Amino acid sequence: MAPPATVYEDANSGDQYVLEPRGRQVYAKLPSGEVVALDAIPAQRGDTYLRNDAGIDLFKLTEGGGLVSYVGNTNGAPAAVTGSAPALSAPPVPASLDNRRRAVAAALSKLAGQEVTIFLGELNGYQAWAAEALDIAVLGVQEASGPAGRGATKLKSVRMVRAKAADVTFKDGELVLSVNPDEGYNGRPSSDAIAKAITQARSTG
Repeated sequence: MAPPATVYEDANSGDQYVLEPRGRQVYAKLPSGEVVALDAIPAQRGDTYLRNDAGIDLFKLTEGGGLVSYVGNTNGAPAAVTGSAPALSAPPVPASLDNRRRAVAAALSKLAGQEVTIFLGELNGYQAWAAEALDIAVLGVQEASGPAGRGATKLKSVRMVRAKAADVTFKDGELVLSVNPDEGYNGRPSSDAIAKAITQARSTG
């Protein structure tokens, strides 16, 4: 029986990725620790692109079974199989969700240069997924900040709402993350989607 997940190593960066097929999607664990649900998009010559919820192609599976990584490299780099891994599991329950919330609020406040308030709402009852979504929010805001560190300057609050489908909006300083804990990693926006919402709001605001 084939292992549930495969470990790949980027030939250029040395970064490792874990890929696990799940139905029509592929779940990938990135070097940052983020797990993303990727849609398989057929391409020419039998290749398949693996695209996230922000519309970004992170990988390409070639017809011959190889993998090309676009993570941190828009030109792409080959990635070789280095081993197998167990199935990607749900995130652990934090020792204290309130402590995690305070730590994330402090991290976001530092990035924004002003106090950032976090509202968990119904997600308080889903501690593992609430904590995981908070960590992903930090990655997204860091990505939006970029080298100049200015993408988060309008961020004032983060609000989580339970919804049927993952979504993210950024308006008037409030980052709203729509999360469906029942959908696992497919039920919350990725860091790329969060960064995209913030940067697009900046460009149109």
